This record gives sequence, structure tokens and C-alpha cells, in this order.
Amino acid sequence: MTHQMNRRQLLQAMSALAAIPALGGLAACSTSTAPAGAAAGSGATAGAALEFWTRETQDNGARQPRIIERLAAFDAERGTTVTPQFLVFQESVQKTQAALAAGNPPDVGQQGPDVTLGFAAAGNLLNIDDVFAGLEDRLLDLQKDAFVVYEDATFGVPWYVETRVLFYHKDLLEQAGVEPPTTWDEWLAVAKATTRGDDQFGFLFGPEGPQPGQLFIPLATAAGAPLLDAQGQISADTEGHRAALQLLKDMYDAGAIPAAFPTYKNNDVTQLFAQKKSAMYWANGEVLLALNTIDPSLSENIGAVLTPVPKAGDVSRSFLGGFELFAFAGTQAPEDAKALINYLFDPTWYGEYVKATKGAALPVTKELAADPFFTDDPNLKVLIEQLQTAVRYGGPDYGNVPYLGEAEGKALFSKAVLDVFTGAQTVDGAVTTLDGELKAIAGQQ
Repeated sequence: MTHQMNRRQLLQAMSALAAIPALGGLAACSTSTAPAGAAAGSGATAGAALEFWTRETQDNGARQPRIIERLAAFDAERGTTVTPQFLVFQESVQKTQAALAAGNPPDVGQQGPDVTLGFAAAGNLLNIDDVFAGLEDRLLDLQKDAFVVYEDATFGVPWYVETRVLFYHKDLLEQAGVEPPTTWDEWLAVAKATTRGDDQFGFLFGPEGPQPGQLFIPLATAAGAPLLDAQGQISADTEGHRAALQLLKDMYDAGAIPAAFPTYKNNDVTQLFAQKKSAMYWANGEVLLALNTIDPSLSENIGAVLTPVPKAGDVSRSFLGGFELFAFAGTQAPEDAKALINYLFDPTWYGEYVKATKGAALPVTKELAADPFFTDDPNLKVLIEQLQTAVRYGGPDYGNVPYLGEAEGKALFSKAVLDVFTGAQTVDGAVTTLDGELKAIAGQQ
């Protein structure tokens, strides 16, 4: 699939790269030095020095020692010297843009799909079709073109991913005499039934940054209204988008979502859920790690279901996030850079690394997704199942385009939700405004 973009859109995409929420932390685990297997492009550059700019900064840097050890093992096998830099999101984007402008980018990078797509569209990344070809048979069938294909070439491969499902406190639903919801009508009913004034709320989700939009847009997709059609044309002013926003507004108006929700931080809602002040929480597996840290006994009372659908028989849609690996076009050691990407997929090491996140990060390989660690845990099993139908903003037919990252960075999707909650816009007004704003960015007016 070829994605065309004019110069104005390209410059906009590179000036407003989207924020991708970080996944949860990584517990300490043993280091595997097992060989990674055949790397794409075996020709090493003698004594090559490489830089790996990585986003593995979660959980106060708990995963960094593990990455350092893995890079040291790579150096020992290949005769290279790989130096990592661990960067938070905004710093990572600014530093990379500055390095590219100076003609001195790192060799290997790690970012979310929208940032990676912006770099690919600007011609800053190395074509890694050969890396993908070597991994393709091992990878889960994630959404088409999400990680990252641009103009029919592969520039990034998924490393680990995340998606959101509906977590709930089993006892709170039992006390209300309700079952976990599977449809929108049931969801609203359960949210109302489990609300107890300001003492207990029925439903929460992340209020900050892109997260309200990451709930809203997949809900609209499930209602038969993808943001982009098969030709890449924007269509946000639809009955499906209205229905998705109306569902969230109905929960908010019923008091099932706190009145002060628009002022909350993401950590606030996690704490409320941990304190059983909310019966249901739409979140990724990071909440499981958080609950285990706060009080391991809480996890025994947590259940999970797929994101409810408009009506029985519809396909459940959730947001597909995560990180991918790529190499910069300016690297002086392209084969070593590609070999390093492969090395981070070693089955033994990769399995230990992802499992240690307790579900905060989810695997992209079929082998690991089928591991009893995921299949025997009912909540992790739901997360893995949700991955099969999770989507980026563009929806299941078209995939990803750079201006959607710009729209996320400007909080256009989230603003529609919060404007409805605060009364700044009606549901009709919010979707009409969103449609116009997206078309202006995309040049489709």
C-alpha cells in the first residue's frame, strides 16, 4: 500500500510528532546471552561503534541494566561497541531531530509508530525489508501497516506492544448483581449499577494526553466508522463517532465517571481503581503491574473482558500501541545496526524481557504469545486476544499516515471527548469540529 503525502504535510508531521504513552516498568530478571540466530545481513563492520537511542526509561529505569547487558553480549559476539542513550519521549524527539539536522543521527532507535512514521516519511530511516522478511513468520498478525510501512517499504518492526481492555473488580460487580459487560448497553448499565455517589464510580479511563482519544476512536471504529476509509479519506463526522461519544457522555452524565475527571492525572485514576473507588477501568496491562506493586492481593480480585462492542456480534476494537525498532539511514554500519535489531528478538532473552513486565508490555511473536505465561493467566489471555483486533487511529483498512500523529500530538481526538464532558461542545459539534480539523491538517478540504 502506498501512502502519498505532500511537502506541507511532511513538514507538519516532523514538527509535531505524536506522543505515545509509555508502558509500565520492568522487574529485574536474569540475563540470557544465547545467540540471536542468523542476523539479517551478516557482514560486520570491523570495530564498529554504534549508538542505540532507546525509550526504555519506564519504572525509574528498572529495565536499563538488562538492556546494557544485552548490548554487551552483542558486542562480545560481533566485535562492536554499542552505546545506549536512555531518553524520555519529548527529549528523544528533540534530540533526534537535532541530530538529524546536524547530520549525525544515532544508528538504531526505538519509538512509537507515529514518530517512526514521521522519520520514515522524511527519508531518515534505513529500509529494513530484509529484517522484516527474517522475522515475518514469527510475528503476530498485527494491524496492517501499523509498524511501519511507508510507500511499500519497511522502516520499523514492532518490538513489543500494548492494548487496552476492560478491567474490573469482581467483588464490586458481584455486589451490584451484574455481570462483566460485553455490549455498550451492558457497559452503561454496569457503570450505573456500580456507582455509589462519590464513594465509588462505575468506570474510569486515562484522562491525560492521547488516552481519551485512544478510547473514543476505536469505539467509533467498532461502530462501523473508521477514521480513514480504504482510500485514506477522513470521515470523522459520522453516526458511529456520535454514538461512541454519546456512550461516554452518558456515563459521565450519570455520574459513573467523576465530575472532576477532566482535571485528573493518569496516576489518579490508577490509584482510584487500586483503592476500589472505581469498579471498571479501561487500561493496558500496566495496571496489573501497578496493582501488584501496590498490593499483590488485589490482583486476585481483578477480571478482564474485551472492550465492549456496540451490539452482540460486532468486532471488539481497542487501541494498538507500543514500540518498534528501526535503523537510521545515516548509519555507517548498516549491517551491524540491522543485526542489533535482530539480536533483541532472541527468543530466550526476548521472552524473559517481556514476561518480566507482567503484562505491561505484550509480545509480538507468535511463540511468546502462545506461552503458558500468557495463555494460563485469564487477564493476560484477554490482552493477547484483544491484540488481534486492536487498531491505530486510521482503522483496519488503511493503516497509518503521518498527519494522524500530528493530530494526536495536538490532542484533537482527546479534545473531542473532554469538550463534551465539560460542556464546551455538544456531541454533534465535537465530531463536526474534529472532522474539519483533521481535513485541514491532511489537506483534504
